[in-house]
Parts: sequence; structure tokens; C-alpha cells
Amino acid sequence: MVDAVKEIGGVQLPPAGKYELDIAHTAVEFVARHILTKVRGRFTDFSGWIEIADNPEGSSAEVEIKTASIQTNTERRDEHLKSDDFLNVEKWPLMTFRSTAVRHTGAATFELDGDLTIRDVTRPVTLTGEYLGTETNPYGKTVLAATAKTTLEREDWNVSWNMVLETGGFLVSKSIDLEIEVEAIKTG
Repeated sequence: MVDAVKEIGGVQLPPAGKYELDIAHTAVEFVARHILTKVRGRFTDFSGWIEIADNPEGSSAEVEIKTASIQTNTERRDEHLKSDDFLNVEKWPLMTFRSTAVRHTGAATFELDGDLTIRDVTRPVTLTGEYLGTETNPYGKTVLAATAKTTLEREDWNVSWNMVLETGGFLVSKSIDLEIEVEAIKTG
């Protein structure tokens, strides 16, 4: 007997099981303001998994990011971001996210609550996401895709370095937009 395809809001859900992040096809990126313009960056060394439960609201995710892998395409800025003014990658080499709840919010949309740890400070965050679907890759493996994003107030994690501008504004925005594109391969 074939299992019935599970759907929510007309969207076919991924098969239950564990999915490992495919680092070659997953992006962990951020956007910050520098004076008035947007500066984009990314972390290039991370690992993680998504566990899809039979009941989708029982699903979970966990990610570890190596802070020294931060890149903004400017070596001097990257070195500053790695210093104690920002991430202090020598003292705190990892950032972690561990989910605590997931909620279906619309046809293919969801919210993922979790605990984000940066600089040994753990705070709750909520990611808003979209499930993009499941496909079989050329190697016969089941792959799921999703996006997620949130806005972080960096001072909540003791990342507070800044300079006041003549106009009263700040050199670096206090808010950071985190944007994630996920492709994960079913391993179990």
C-alpha cells in the first residue's frame, strides 16, 4: 500500500525524515546598512539538518555556522567583523540556531521559532519562511528547498560597536536582515 501524499493548504509536504543542508546550494546571507547603503555578506562554512516529522508542526532544524567564514568581499571589513568589535571569532567560533517550534501560516509559508546563539548569548528568534518544494536530484536523492528570513537587532547579542555620524545617525545599522536559501538532501 502506498502512503497517501500529505498536503496542507493544497501544498504537497516533503516526505518525513532527516535532511542535511547541501552547503553548495544553501546560502546564509545578511544585509546591513553602512551609513545609507546596503552591505551584503555571507557565511560560507556551516552545517545543519532539518527533521521533517509526520506531523509537520513537530519538525525541527539545527544549524552551526563558523563565524570566521564571514565574507563581505572587502578583506579589511571582514577582518573587523571577525574582531572583538563584532563576532570575536577566536573566542566564539560558532553561531548556532536550534528550532523550538514551527507553524504553518499559509499555503507554502511557515514560521520557525528557535534559539539563536551569537557570542555566547542565546535569544529567541522567529524566521518567516516559504517551502519551495521537493524534487529528486540527478543522483536519485530527495531534495527539499525553502527560504527563510528575519531581522536581528545586533545589540541583543552584544554586537554593539558603532560610530555616531555628524547627523546623529550611525555608521553601521543596528538591525541586520538575515536571509537564508536552503537546499537539503534527505539522508534518513
